[in-house]
Amino acid sequence: MDAPEHERASPAQAEQPAWGWARDRNVAALLFFAALLLRLLHLREIQIHDPFFTIASVDGAIYEEWAKEILAGDWLGEGVLFLGPLYPTFIAAVYALLGASLPALKAVQAVIGALACVLVWGLARELFDRRVAALAGTIAAAYGMHVFYGGTVMIVNLQVPLVVGLVWATLRALRRPSLPAWAFCGLLLGLSALARQTVLLLAPIVALWILFGMAGPCSFARRFAFGTLFGLAILALILPFTVRNYVAGDDLVLLNSTGGANFYMGNQRAADGTWQLPSIGARHRVDNPRAMRDAFEKAAEEATGRTLKPSEVSSYWLARGWEEIRANPTRWLGLEARKFGLFWNAYEVWNNRSFEVSKDFSWVLRMPLVSFGILAPLGLLGLALTAGRWREFVPIHGAIASYLLSALLFFVLSRYRLPAVVLLIPFAAFAVIDLVDRFRGRDFRRVALLGPGIVALAFLTHLPLANENRMHMAYYNLGNKYRELERWDEAVGAYHASLAENPRAISTRNNLALTLELAGRKDAAIEAWRTVGEMAARLGDRSRMERAARHLTALTGSPGQDEPASGPIRKP
Repeated sequence: MDAPEHERASPAQAEQPAWGWARDRNVAALLFFAALLLRLLHLREIQIHDPFFTIASVDGAIYEEWAKEILAGDWLGEGVLFLGPLYPTFIAAVYALLGASLPALKAVQAVIGALACVLVWGLARELFDRRVAALAGTIAAAYGMHVFYGGTVMIVNLQVPLVVGLVWATLRALRRPSLPAWAFCGLLLGLSALARQTVLLLAPIVALWILFGMAGPCSFARRFAFGTLFGLAILALILPFTVRNYVAGDDLVLLNSTGGANFYMGNQRAADGTWQLPSIGARHRVDNPRAMRDAFEKAAEEATGRTLKPSEVSSYWLARGWEEIRANPTRWLGLEARKFGLFWNAYEVWNNRSFEVSKDFSWVLRMPLVSFGILAPLGLLGLALTAGRWREFVPIHGAIASYLLSALLFFVLSRYRLPAVVLLIPFAAFAVIDLVDRFRGRDFRRVALLGPGIVALAFLTHLPLANENRMHMAYYNLGNKYRELERWDEAVGAYHASLAENPRAISTRNNLALTLELAGRKDAAIEAWRTVGEMAARLGDRSRMERAARHLTALTGSPGQDEPASGPIRKP
């Protein structure tokens, strides 16, 4: 008996009549415009309601500042890179063409996001039939996290199309190998590495498969030529930045220098598998990439008693991370199991922007969009159903595995795993079409076997592994943004929402007190600063004790008294 249509090799690899190509083009165009419309509607909503829309924050603020330096002519910069250079270069290009405008940047990202959905359709079309491809493109268009990130200033907006395009190009190069095809794959991987260098974990997988796994009559010498050109194309994009690091920072660093610090954060004894705000020494807290770089550098230099180059700082923290692992390998194995579970968990682990909080600003995000809780069980089932074709799927399996390996080495974040999640979409679509075909073909025995599998996978992906208390940070960040915009009442409301999640968060108490003071709500500010002082005293936080006393003096004339302040209220 012939296999169902969706299980056969994709007709994309064979000659098709003109009407077949025309139909594919029409489907791709329809997917593009549907995905773009959804993303533009989301942008319109957050432009009206979201305080983050016109002001970049955390990573995004650093990328935008970097882009403006490039526009000003400072291409080289100073010191060793600590973030990937592709995204600020992209922002600079958009600003050069359209003006320095975050709305314009996000509109361009909406177009790129819609193109990424077409790439998912193309990837699925390469692997399966038209029905699977159309469903895969639809899922990508309606995937909630992909829509959400399009409205942020984050590098994942470039990562997703680059990685999907890379996997698709690699699949085609394996089926129809040529020197130009493998050079193109290498350039795509190199470009992806300039976005986030962990994608380099995929390079040895592809290179080894070119040499030893590629099907078809091809001599080893020709395979070696393919692999060599693939590697040289990667280096052609990366080495200029290695040279730049040496010239600008007097240090030999491949791309950026934060690997050791990230390894330590992800494997230290207090790690929980997600990105955390680590304590470095007694007082240093880091909550953005630049502060992280500076704090880790200072702590490493204090520990070693000498000035360190960025590569030496990274090596120091890498060694510290291995010390933590060796000190308690049982704890670390449990941590790795937790990271593995979090990688496949329905909960979206965040550290800059929270999808749940952002839903308050966009009815588009409140729609019943596709979630990872739906996608993961179906995608994993699709991987299992297609296991017999594993030799064809090495590039896509390798890409998903490389992102999983990165999470196990470091930590799990929603935006870090998103490219791997998008690569699951063709398999999720395959699983749905397979179930529909089996049901329509009255193959109820097969359906009965697969049903419990889906239920089991859904149960495992919804296990309560994440720390939900992190939501207080989402409201804290929201309050900070409202305060920056001088929208005092909304800032106060956000800080109270944060304190409802975590009443012991002294940073939130501090910023609430400051906001009340700036808003002219004197009595409430006095009470809030007294609370900050009392909490700081219990924690032994002398810096905040002194700050609270200073503000109380300005408000009352002396700490603890309610006389009117003399002179204007001072910003800290």
